[in-house]
Amino acid sequence: MQNQQNRRLTDHSYRHLILFAIAVVQLLFILLIRLWPESDYQPSLVFEVVEQEIVILDDIQITRQQTSPPPPPRPQIPNPVPDDEIIEIEIEFDVDLNLPDLPLLDPGFGSGITGTEARVVRNPQIPPTVVRIVEASAPEEVPEDIKGKLEMIVNFLVDENGEVEEVTIMEIRLYNDDGTFEGLHFVQYGLMDAVLTAAMQWRFRPARQDGERVKAYTRQRFNY
Repeated sequence: MQNQQNRRLTDHSYRHLILFAIAVVQLLFILLIRLWPESDYQPSLVFEVVEQEIVILDDIQITRQQTSPPPPPRPQIPNPVPDDEIIEIEIEFDVDLNLPDLPLLDPGFGSGITGTEARVVRNPQIPPTVVRIVEASAPEEVPEDIKGKLEMIVNFLVDENGEVEEVTIMEIRLYNDDGTFEGLHFVQYGLMDAVLTAAMQWRFRPARQDGERVKAYTRQRFNY
């Protein structure tokens, strides 16, 4: 009974001893923190600074965009002024024709038509002869590579008064340097209109068939 009581006292004293030791350790730790000398921390930074390339910028000049000038005025297209040259040619034939002595032809010879209209003879005994020539003016837009190489064959219908009733371009030729040519169906730059306009101003001595003036066809050449 007495041993058990001593043992309990021992356990109680041991417990107090442990608590006291813990309290002493905590007190010493607190004092260590409180009494620890203060020191300034100065970190030493050691690094190498690489020399950078120096970039020099010139002064920036501020420019302002100027307003664009107004567009030029449209060119005025000049009114075409005809510069056709009228050449009066009187062709004299030194031929002594005795018309009454010509042989009479049967009615219906040729391609003329009957009626009030003057007949058109394709192969008259005396064909139309030129008395006035009007040269066709060449427009300025004609390229240099075809100048002097172009030829148009025009078919004239000449009435009984020697005036041109109608004209037709039958053939267009473009000559090469070696003398050969190629046929064209159409040519630009107003050349065809210029030829037709000039051809309508030609004048002829009318054709004659059996001593009478008749309509007839004839062909002429226009060269550029």
